[in-house]
Amino acid sequence: MLLRIMLPIIIIVGSIAVTVALVANREQPAQEELSEANILVEVMLPQVSDTYITVSSQGTVEPRTRTNIVSEVSGRVIEVSPAFVAGGFFRSGDVLLKLDDQNYRAALSRDAASVATARSLLEQERGQADVAQREWDRMSEQQRSQIRARDLYLRKPQLEEAEARLASAESDLEKSRADLAKTSIIAPYDGLVSAKNTDIGQFVSTGSAIAEIFAIDYAEVRLPIPENKIQYLDLPSSIQEFSNNDDYYNSGPEVELVSEIGDRIYHWTGHLSRTEGVLDTLTRVLFSVVQVSDPYNLYSMEHDEPLRIGTYVNAEIQGQLLEDVVVLPRHTLQANDLVWVADQENRLRARTVDVITSNGDEVYIRGGLETGDQVILTRLENPLNSTLVQTQVQPALINAIN
Repeated sequence: MLLRIMLPIIIIVGSIAVTVALVANREQPAQEELSEANILVEVMLPQVSDTYITVSSQGTVEPRTRTNIVSEVSGRVIEVSPAFVAGGFFRSGDVLLKLDDQNYRAALSRDAASVATARSLLEQERGQADVAQREWDRMSEQQRSQIRARDLYLRKPQLEEAEARLASAESDLEKSRADLAKTSIIAPYDGLVSAKNTDIGQFVSTGSAIAEIFAIDYAEVRLPIPENKIQYLDLPSSIQEFSNNDDYYNSGPEVELVSEIGDRIYHWTGHLSRTEGVLDTLTRVLFSVVQVSDPYNLYSMEHDEPLRIGTYVNAEIQGQLLEDVVVLPRHTLQANDLVWVADQENRLRARTVDVITSNGDEVYIRGGLETGDQVILTRLENPLNSTLVQTQVQPALINAIN
């Protein structure tokens, strides 16, 4: 009976003793020192320098002068210039087309004859007026008093009528000469035909649209400038624009125009020549106009590629000089003007910087960074202050610094 009671107790105690012995004699796992996980990040070394700010914009190339050629007389087209085709270039004074001028030559001859007749009649009236004047001078006072219409006797009204007829005939002759000249459509400037509406053999009436042309001495690009960027540009003043100085068109900031054509990128240089003088009430931008001389390379071959009308271009306008600033990639700037850096101990730190302005992919800052800070270029998810990182200076930035 006693053995039956003690046996379970002996088994339990023995199991506990075996368990204690096994735990006491087990092999301890190797202890590893916990180390802080390192994150590899790309950094740049901020450089304080004086730099010119640039303001980005974009627009479409337009001609400085565009003209719709309209016929001032009617007639059949009997001759056209080889340049009178869409895309054809012409010089100032070139005859683009001619109308049949037979009727206008006939009218010119008739009016010339009318002038000759009117001039002859005027000379006759002058002669008769001289005769009448001499007769008047020989008359006595009694004879003169009997003539009530002295001016009519002296043929003054007849003389004035003859002079008026001559003036009218000369005006008709001048108009006939002008109409005859208008049968030749002459180019008003160096330009290009953008569209033509008539051709040889076609009859055109007065007021008919013949062609659309534009000048090629300058091309213009209308660029919007945000209101908050105006202060960084040396825009032409209203006085400059009003003065119409010959140097006015080259007096504004230099502008670089860029466009991708096919698989190549082309550059052109122009000058901001004027502004439109008012802010757009909806977009709060000031429209400015850039002029590029000789866009089609007809005079100087200044450009690698013609700047064709209608080309869409990106523009970089040279602004004012900013002193003691740091230029950073725009993506490094976080909300609330924070920039993540690696300090001298390669630990992440959030710095609040003084942002001057931004442009495109760049941001201009002054102040907020400390000595030894390396700006983090790598995009980090949920970065924490004091996190240890491994830094690698971006190679392109190393070359730029060197």
